[in-house]
Amino acid sequence: MSPDPLTGVVAAVRDPEIDVGLGDLGVVRSVSRTGARIVVRLAPTRLSCPARGEIARRVRSALTDAAPGHGIEIVWERGAWQPASVTSAGHDALRTAGYRVAGTAARCPYCASDDVARAGRFGGAVCKVPYDCRACGSPFDVIGTAGCAVLPVPDVRQGGS
Repeated sequence: MSPDPLTGVVAAVRDPEIDVGLGDLGVVRSVSRTGARIVVRLAPTRLSCPARGEIARRVRSALTDAAPGHGIEIVWERGAWQPASVTSAGHDALRTAGYRVAGTAARCPYCASDDVARAGRFGGAVCKVPYDCRACGSPFDVIGTAGCAVLPVPDVRQGGS
């Protein structure tokens, strides 16, 4: 049995904060269709992610265009997303946008140097941890849930090397 083509529709929806598809970000868990009802299971990168409402709106809009007349239910799965859920294409898109994923190599997404240092506890969002590249001087964020491990590099404020 092949997957429902609507899974591809949902996977292609772009995240509102980072220009990457929800499928490549590892957020899509399943899309099922029973009669005139579509149920989409998503795993937010962070349970209290402020983009959840916009993501749901974008998913509903895409599905309404692809399957008019269907009822659409969005189910958010608690704690289901892990950094390992990001696909290779997702890693590439995130790197191009200046992000790294928690649990991956401690390298600058711009120059690939491993001479990086953690620059604070939280970035622009709780799910982002700021880092600085000592080689090229670029700041970047490592994304992952607040409870996931971040890259094992020294804290700039502690004067680590």
